[in-house]
Amino acid sequence: MAAPVPGSGVPLLLACDLDGTLLDYGSVPVPGAAEAITELVAAGAVFVVVTGRPLQSARRATAAVGVEPVVFACYHGALIVEARGALIRHLPVPSGPARAVVAEALAGGVGVTVWDMDEPRELDEGAGPGDEPGDEVSRLVLHGDPLVVARLLGELQPRWAGRLRIQQIRPGFLGVFSPEVDKGEAMSLVAGRLGVPPDRTVACGDGMADETLLAAAAVRIAVGETPHVLAHLPGVVVTNWARLPETLRAQVLPLL
Repeated sequence: MAAPVPGSGVPLLLACDLDGTLLDYGSVPVPGAAEAITELVAAGAVFVVVTGRPLQSARRATAAVGVEPVVFACYHGALIVEARGALIRHLPVPSGPARAVVAEALAGGVGVTVWDMDEPRELDEGAGPGDEPGDEVSRLVLHGDPLVVARLLGELQPRWAGRLRIQQIRPGFLGVFSPEVDKGEAMSLVAGRLGVPPDRTVACGDGMADETLLAAAAVRIAVGETPHVLAHLPGVVVTNWARLPETLRAQVLPLL
């Protein structure tokens, strides 16, 4: 991918993850991040959020940080909406496989949270046919004893490879998505919709869930301590929370 051209007059997209990036692991906003992003937006950058969070949670997080994106790409890109609420894209979990996974989880004593578009509901072993996942599910969350959930992950991933995306959120919690869900693809879709070419994209994330997001961008910023899990990406700049505001300015301002 060609390097971004400074001062080209072409829009530049800044795509940021939330947890571990603009928020620390205690969900506390990173000091100075909002001011840096506001400065970059004033200089011409277009700010978007690409996160695993639900939309309602992502809105609360950006309000806490103190800066609003023009677009939210939530559930790793399954649900993409404009800040004012207009739907751009929804990739629901395929209903047939979703029902099968839910049935197996419940039979094994694992709880299930169904996110219908952006509204959660809990299922338990007594769930009837009317409680099954429908056709507009953004994400399933399987939750329970970490050992049981880890065993279930090992069974489900190979069985549903190519038909569902199943990943650990944290110990005891699994996320189930459409197989097309991908942070990098979501950022590219948003960039194209906003008229931003691939070589005018900057991505900022903190972990392996952000690998495709950074890989799809021309400028890559990994937040965390060195050695970093994303340090293998070509051209990646590693920074920590304390240096994030100055890193954003140093990497983005020269391109505007």
